[in-house]
Amino acid sequence: MAKTKVLMIGGTGIISTDCSVLALQQPDIELYLLNRGKTPNFLPPDTKTINADVNHEDELREALAGHDFDICCDFLSYDQAALESKLRALRGRCRHYIFISSIMAYRSTEKLLKTEANSPIGNARWSYGWEKSRCEMHLRQECANSGMLFTIVRPGYTYNRVRFFNPWTISHWRSWTLAERLLNGKPYILHDDGMQLCTVTHTRDFAKAFVGLFNNPAAVNEDFHITSTTYLTWKRVAEIQAELLGVKPVFHCLPAETICAVVGYGPAQKVVHCCSHDLYDNSKIRAAVPAFSCTTSFEEGMAESIRFYRDNPGYQQIDPNWAAWFDTLAKM
Repeated sequence: MAKTKVLMIGGTGIISTDCSVLALQQPDIELYLLNRGKTPNFLPPDTKTINADVNHEDELREALAGHDFDICCDFLSYDQAALESKLRALRGRCRHYIFISSIMAYRSTEKLLKTEANSPIGNARWSYGWEKSRCEMHLRQECANSGMLFTIVRPGYTYNRVRFFNPWTISHWRSWTLAERLLNGKPYILHDDGMQLCTVTHTRDFAKAFVGLFNNPAAVNEDFHITSTTYLTWKRVAEIQAELLGVKPVFHCLPAETICAVVGYGPAQKVVHCCSHDLYDNSKIRAAVPAFSCTTSFEEGMAESIRFYRDNPGYQQIDPNWAAWFDTLAKM
């Protein structure tokens, strides 16, 4: 029986690494990664890789010559132009396109518990969510015209060993900046009072649902958010992290408007979004992938992250801009 040929566009990022790991463990999947080969790779050395800059269409088309894929998973399109470029390069080479969008694409509604049906996309409050919305709309139109199958996946607040979970737009590779503040007794900034609930999902659990959509009739031309049912306040997130680090947190609460005034609206867009509860009903993905369950608690996942950073001090990078902003905010 022929294996399903799957292309991960990306495949080594925060969300996609565990998806790649799980896909590699499936006997009926032949996995390829498509990326520049510059991101630290936690995958087996014999993983099949196609190296190309996905932002250069001619280079991408040349790299894909001779390949056809049953499923293409796009983790690297953050605006419509980037998506259009990939779709052109893959035209006629892909049967089923899985686009990784975001829960940030949803517009704010009066619904406390969001479902795919009660939450329209088109978040105009955050450029990231707005661009993901435009990508979704374009993909639906493209697939309606071409007949290619699609699935839209919206991850929530995800984390793994590299991402020290936080509500800021700080680079994941420099998220140790938050741990450094906790470890050194520096004021830890909370937006408003930090009591807003968020949905916390480890990427290892996310991967179970994601890979479960491969060759799944329930996934065809559908959209899903993939989230756990673990809800924590942002203050509790920081408290758990501090407990695992063996320190007592020093909180400093500020209105989101004040934070925006210091760091600028661009870097503060995520924390502004986090000023409301963000809760999701995951019934649809559980119905499509009955084996999906979330088994990594936040305490377990964060403990793994802290062990990783302590065992690999070279990854303990501090973002100088955010460190300076936090110091400024702490004095206000």
